[in-house]
Amino acid sequence: MESNVNTAATPALALTKPNQSIPLSHVDHLRTQFESIRRQPELAKDLDCFAPGGSLHSIHYIANAHGVHVSRWLKVLAHTQANIAISTANPLPAYASDYVSAEPVLPRWLKIPMVLRYALSGLVLRMTRARSSRGLVHAHCASGNGLVAWLSGQRYVIGTYGSEIYAAKQRGWIYCWLMKQILQGAETISVGSTESTKILVEQFQIPPERIYFFHLGYDDTTFRPLERSQRMQLRRERQLPENEPIWVVNRRSTPHYRTQEVAQGFLEYCQQGGAGRLVLISGDHMPEYTQSICELIASHAAGHRVVVVDRMLSAKELASWLQLGDFSISVPKTDNFSISTLESMGCGTTPILANLEGYELLRPCQPVRWMTDFAPSDFATVFAETAAVWPLQLESQRRECHQFAQNGFSTEWAIRAIAAFYLGTPLRQMESLQRAA
Repeated sequence: MESNVNTAATPALALTKPNQSIPLSHVDHLRTQFESIRRQPELAKDLDCFAPGGSLHSIHYIANAHGVHVSRWLKVLAHTQANIAISTANPLPAYASDYVSAEPVLPRWLKIPMVLRYALSGLVLRMTRARSSRGLVHAHCASGNGLVAWLSGQRYVIGTYGSEIYAAKQRGWIYCWLMKQILQGAETISVGSTESTKILVEQFQIPPERIYFFHLGYDDTTFRPLERSQRMQLRRERQLPENEPIWVVNRRSTPHYRTQEVAQGFLEYCQQGGAGRLVLISGDHMPEYTQSICELIASHAAGHRVVVVDRMLSAKELASWLQLGDFSISVPKTDNFSISTLESMGCGTTPILANLEGYELLRPCQPVRWMTDFAPSDFATVFAETAAVWPLQLESQRRECHQFAQNGFSTEWAIRAIAAFYLGTPLRQMESLQRAA
């Protein structure tokens, strides 16, 4: 993404050069990624359920084949021998790779509302797909694809997403009734937060033992720590100091993530004599908001200490910024458990986090710094306090954060959690398999 900021008028803004290669189409990009992963060594090889002849060698998805959440599941399972066929109610083009294929259930030219596409797709699958006691159908989301699975007459599991259950009561009694039938018909249900679990139990009467709360982890082959000499080399390449702490914000530059308050707090910290650099990786940002932050930075004497990267980065580029950093910052107003934080921890940074329920899984990691107040002065205090542990205590914190992320949220751990979810096996049994492997 090209910068929306006038860099000539904003000397504090440091930008990486845009990628000049011709981008692949979305489908070709996914296919290339899947095939590249499949050529890598298999993970969790002791789980024979994904091997040929195993109960999970062939998996049927009902999903938006181009969805971000779905692509993450596919990338994780690409590390196994599973083959996945996707049926989609969406009018999307078909595609196929070595291990995954996708095809719309209804003709793409059929112009009807999506709710009818979901309903008709379920009925078509009921007539064309023989019910199998061994076959597994995974509906990605309950409200649309879950309806397809429910009407198909197949055995199915469901992955739920926040708003479809959080806001169910606001959508009327028909929606709530349908959701209850769909959810209660699922053999197992995956959720992304403890709040979702609570709603499923209390509002939809789902037995707790059928609910699986786990995270798909992060790419621990890309987001990994570097030796100190390698980190310093990255800093030299980006003209950053080797003898000062660096904080990295790996969240979108929007008011929701309090990016401006973070920048203001850092400038206050610098004004008080603090040393260091702040890196703002803006990602899919709000241009006007980022512009106002850059103007704030440019007007301050310490503005040269802030680096703003205002374009989308590849995973490798993002990892390199995290690897050269010491601390990562994620302070949104609300959030589910974020893969961005895991990626930062995987690279060895110490997280500074908002004290949110969605981050509960990170509580056992001792180095994490929790925030409850978010005025610029509060951030200035946190910058000063975290700088005080640099560099003596930081190396041990770096190792602890990386180990915490890798032990509980690696791709291999995610594969074991997915197997437990699909097989209806308690997660703790899969964890014991992981320890034994």
